Amino acid sequence: MLDPNPHHPRHEPEPFLTALRGAIDAWASQAPPSRLTVAFSGGLDSTVLLAALRRLDQGVRVRAAHVDHGLHPDAARWSEHCAVTAAALGAEFSSVRVEVDRASGQGLEAASRDVRYRALAGLLEPGEWLLTAHHADDQLETLLLRLLRGSGVRGMRGIIAFGPFGVGALARPLLPFTRAELHAHALAWGLTWLEDPSNREARHDRNHLRLNVLPKLLERWPAAARHAERLAEQMNEAEQMLEAVAAEDARPLEAPWCLPRAVLEGLEPARQRNLLRYLLRRVELGVPSAQKIDELRHALLASRSESHPLLRWPGGEGRVFRQDLHLMAPLPAASAPDYSAQLAAGRSWSGPEGAVALVPADGPDGLPESWLDGGLTLRFRGGGERFRPRGRGHHHSLKDLFQEAGVVPWMRSRMPLLYRGDTLVAVGDLWVAADVEATPVSEPRWRIEWTRHPPVRAPGPS
Repeated sequence: MLDPNPHHPRHEPEPFLTALRGAIDAWASQAPPSRLTVAFSGGLDSTVLLAALRRLDQGVRVRAAHVDHGLHPDAARWSEHCAVTAAALGAEFSSVRVEVDRASGQGLEAASRDVRYRALAGLLEPGEWLLTAHHADDQLETLLLRLLRGSGVRGMRGIIAFGPFGVGALARPLLPFTRAELHAHALAWGLTWLEDPSNREARHDRNHLRLNVLPKLLERWPAAARHAERLAEQMNEAEQMLEAVAAEDARPLEAPWCLPRAVLEGLEPARQRNLLRYLLRRVELGVPSAQKIDELRHALLASRSESHPLLRWPGGEGRVFRQDLHLMAPLPAASAPDYSAQLAAGRSWSGPEGAVALVPADGPDGLPESWLDGGLTLRFRGGGERFRPRGRGHHHSLKDLFQEAGVVPWMRSRMPLLYRGDTLVAVGDLWVAADVEATPVSEPRWRIEWTRHPPVRAPGPS
């Protein structure tokens, strides 16, 4: 129950402000802020946070930043209230209007959150902190939601108190305090705030918990919110240890996107899964389900030289070749088999297979300038191509050259081929034709630059 007496010892402003100052000072010892910006909705929590920062007077500029999602008829009035409140508290004020993609597939709540954080990140200057008013009750809601959705240790860290964000940092200094405590301070300080009617709509999962589950839970276990924050802190420590173990297990790797079978099979299953989750985060593909993680493990550990397993999940793919697991974004649809394009100096090309340009070469390597004068044609494999690379005495099939060089199968048909008339003169940025040796050494050369494509070979010696 909320104590209606704002002068109750537990709700004296000074201990609250002292604790708040301690949290901010501890973080500032790592990265002093150039400015403090509060994500300001005008509701109870962010109003208390803004008022508290102004009372602390840290000697740092304080700003209120309001995001207008345009989802409610009163949105303009709310924005005006936020501007007036910020001025009354002596804070700077910024407002930004955003458009929420209702058809994103995320759901309105998640889509609004994503666009809001992107907008707030865009407002920050280097070294600035964004402060949000998440509190202990929010932490409890988050942990319960993630528990019900089957989150692991990383998810059960809950809302993170402090970390990097855009060009600055994201801080949540109110996590140790309950909603009831913030309400008591708002009353004691004579603050006014907005009430968003959507918070009363139980159709959203978080609101359902807040309205129908948490009141009964807190009535039976009043300290649940504080215990949730303690659990989140412990899970954060556990995750840091798991990260350290994974980083040590990843030390033999040449690149985080390529995991050799020999490295994985040297670990026990729990560390195998931990390493895979770590690598997927490193390459920013998102971590798939626990079942998919195990499928990736088994695909690599049970792979045979003649098989090339492919596993997919939203936003990522795992492909096995020569006992290496390649972690990558899904490949876009390739160009049509009969596709061709013209290429010349100063005339680059881009498509689903990447980008190709001809740039001046510093030495004798590259295509002679005279070959460019007549124009080059870019094509892709049709099958049966033969080629004699520079330094070789005989022609070879592209299939044999690719196998010898360890080019991964899924990139072989996406390798740009450059023709001079009907003669193949370059294969991607791997080889140029041996005929270049018959041209004058003094002739300017042009190097093929192929970019914006997945790796074509595993790192290290082929």
